[in-house]
Amino acid sequence: MGFLAYLLLGSLMGWAAAHYFPGFSPRNKGAKRAKRTKATYLWSMFLGILGTAFASFGGQAAGLFTAGQMLEWGSAIVGGFLLPQVYLLSVRA
Repeated sequence: MGFLAYLLLGSLMGWAAAHYFPGFSPRNKGAKRAKRTKATYLWSMFLGILGTAFASFGGQAAGLFTAGQMLEWGSAIVGGFLLPQVYLLSVRA
């Protein structure tokens, strides 16, 4: 995966993690609904980019896959979604 793929996929996964995080959902009409700020989205997008890069390079270093395989893309998607979720959980708790 190239640098542009890390940027696009990571920022998309970070945005999705921030948007679909419980408590931030537009369907949550209760009093406990948290406000989404631009900083939340930006941090999540940045962490999504880091998550995709770490998952890709980490899997290649561990010998699980080589560059360009579908498993690399899958792990990048999971890593790009998981790292912002951990951040949002730690900030909210």
